[in-house]
Amino acid sequence: MSRRQRGVALVSVLLVVAVATALAYAMVDRQGFTIAHSQQTLAGSQARQFALGGEQYARQILYADWEEEETRAIDTLLEEWSAPAEAFEVRGGALEIRIQDLERRFNLNAVSGNREGAQNTARLKRLLTALGIDANLADHWVDWVDADQDVTALGSEDAAHLMGDPPRRAANQRAAHVSEFAVATGLDAEAFERLRPHITVLPIDDLHVNVNTANEIVLGTLVPNFTTTRALGLVEQEREIARLEDITGTHPELGEAVAVLTVHSAFFRVQVRAEVDGARSELTSLLHRHPETGALTLLWRSYGERFEALAWHEHEPEESGANGTMRQPDRRG
Repeated sequence: MSRRQRGVALVSVLLVVAVATALAYAMVDRQGFTIAHSQQTLAGSQARQFALGGEQYARQILYADWEEEETRAIDTLLEEWSAPAEAFEVRGGALEIRIQDLERRFNLNAVSGNREGAQNTARLKRLLTALGIDANLADHWVDWVDADQDVTALGSEDAAHLMGDPPRRAANQRAAHVSEFAVATGLDAEAFERLRPHITVLPIDDLHVNVNTANEIVLGTLVPNFTTTRALGLVEQEREIARLEDITGTHPELGEAVAVLTVHSAFFRVQVRAEVDGARSELTSLLHRHPETGALTLLWRSYGERFEALAWHEHEPEESGANGTMRQPDRRG
């Protein structure tokens, strides 16, 4: 074999080795990516399952609260379900659970479809005013959730909404999410964030405000002459009010709102955040607890809600005596 032929053979061998090396590297790299993707997918699935387990745990806590005769008739911020618990360890990560009753908030669906609709609209206007928001937006909201096309005072129906960008129609039915308020009224993001902690949307047309859990902003909107300052004096006490007569006796002005007052709650928001091997799953659920049987019904579940930190007006830790632990209930709800 000539020197030229030996050179060509050597180059060919080197080329084959280079190609084989490149292919091997690509295969290893792809395999590593596939393994990492599989691990991340598995961790994400595990995190979601842990989040669902956290929801079930919250159901047990709420059922245990109903099962106890001492806590069945009332719901307060002194009870275990309301105590914010520290995150606890699960396999490969951590789990956080928060439970909040929603009858401490103003039900936006209560401005239409019931006998208290007009009074509730006036209450919503007082709530907006207390937060420095234009009270006339309440009229726009009434038109958004009522069933007709009649314009309420300074409100707006389809004719106005179709001129917007983007054009839309009024829902003319109960709201499904609090964000609809910003859509219906054009409220800016900063003002909506001020309002958000005080409002909710429940699948009922009635307003029920739990005097044991509501903050002074919500309580101060119930009647015109029960100011936020007066309500703050009530909120700063340890509230374990068992009968409405007890509260109307000490605060006679609240007698005008007795139709919307309650001492217990039926709707609860459960938030769960699970982290497993770097993957995170955040779950928010709306639960209804039947007052007669304690049965818990899941009304909706979302993985798109952010896990919110509790603000000062949403919990009163100095009253709770919580130690950051959660007791395992004896039975399932």
